[in-house]
Amino acid sequence: MGERRIKTCSKMLLGVLLIIAFGTSFFTMHFVFAQTGQTELKLQAANTSVEQAFNTVLAAEKAGANVTGLLAQLNVAAGILAQAENSYRAGDLNRAAIQADSVSPIAQEVATSAQDAKQAALVSGQNGFWLTIAFIVIGAFVFVLVLFLVWRRFKSGYMKNLLGLKPEVVENAA
Repeated sequence: MGERRIKTCSKMLLGVLLIIAFGTSFFTMHFVFAQTGQTELKLQAANTSVEQAFNTVLAAEKAGANVTGLLAQLNVAAGILAQAENSYRAGDLNRAAIQADSVSPIAQEVATSAQDAKQAALVSGQNGFWLTIAFIVIGAFVFVLVLFLVWRRFKSGYMKNLLGLKPEVVENAA
């Protein structure tokens, strides 16, 4: 259930990012060239940082890390970026620039946390693997040892019974 939820959130976030990415290329307005260019650069930088953070979170998820909280933070960043895009289209360049500037720190924090989570998941997976190997080896050794001890016990009991029997002498009828 949790994996399905994470995959659904990942797909939704990817969809939002794609809409934002393609939305900037279709709806560009040129009010004041210098200010518009600066705002566009800030929006592109914010979009790039959110995209990189998403890729880092995706890599952490593939490594087995729990990225639910990171996806929530990334959704917040994508929401602010969408608001910045809307402000830009509405002509409020100052607000769009401020919102675009606030996205990058969130995306960088998410990317850093995702890298840490990925590393922790990889180390945890390796530790789990070696622990499993150790338990298998110890379990096999204990199994063989118990099998040997049981065999010796039955063998000694069998030998006592065998030595306690009296041989029957059969005369040759010839």
